[in-house]
Amino acid sequence: MRKNIQWQCRIAPSLGDGFDGTPNEVWGTDNYIDNKRPTVFFGLYGFPDFYALWRHKGIKEILWAGSDITNLKNGYWMDDEGMIRINPEALAVWIRRNCGCWVENKVEQMALEGLTIPSRITPSFLGNIKDYKISYKHSNKPKLYTSVSGDDFVLYGWYKIEELAQNNPNIEFHLYGNTPKWENKKSNIIVHGRVSNEQMNKEIKNMQGALRLTEFDGFSEILAKSILWGQWPVSLIKYPYMLNLDEIKLLPSKREPNYKGREYYLGIINQYPWSK
Repeated sequence: MRKNIQWQCRIAPSLGDGFDGTPNEVWGTDNYIDNKRPTVFFGLYGFPDFYALWRHKGIKEILWAGSDITNLKNGYWMDDEGMIRINPEALAVWIRRNCGCWVENKVEQMALEGLTIPSRITPSFLGNIKDYKISYKHSNKPKLYTSVSGDDFVLYGWYKIEELAQNNPNIEFHLYGNTPKWENKKSNIIVHGRVSNEQMNKEIKNMQGALRLTEFDGFSEILAKSILWGQWPVSLIKYPYMLNLDEIKLLPSKREPNYKGREYYLGIINQYPWSK
């Protein structure tokens, strides 16, 4: 029944940008204007987001975005310094009783379980899936690409890349998104800096896989693009049909596109009750 209802989407102001498209374009939702219509709340980073959720009278679904789970767990701030915080236990009880919850991986699901909030795992992708055909070609010197947002190099694990490059001299590591200069001493690390999504897509679609080094995260767009292109992405968070860090050395042996991985994610990406 919910599939036949016109859903709305409220995007948390703290969610940021960098997506290939918008929820309304991909899911067919409307902007949030009516507190009685079914609505997905995309991101719940602070008390203003929770307050909007609490006052909504219609059907409520939450798509958690990663660090918003951490914010809830630590207690939402009520002042600029974080000295006054809301105990998350009561909020978690209310969410459990009144909302459906969606996450994008097991790590997020387990974090919500620690707050007694059940959730279902379904990854999202805000690009046009039809634009992402198989482009994978084998290389004896594979290229992996990664990105940073907001120059938060610790969060995005860039400090690990030099050691990975040292241990895998036959693999090139391509880094995107940084504004300040990123110093490195390895010839197999290439720093591109901040470029447009269009330029980045043009360059990375001919590489062999994405590299995601975040320990707590939603389903990254670079992982989605990589698997849809038939590449062999590497992720610190465990996902089906993706490689872990110890398996980077297997990349030169991947002579065929990742057909099974692509088909698997085509079957589950954006499979939400609010998505058309």
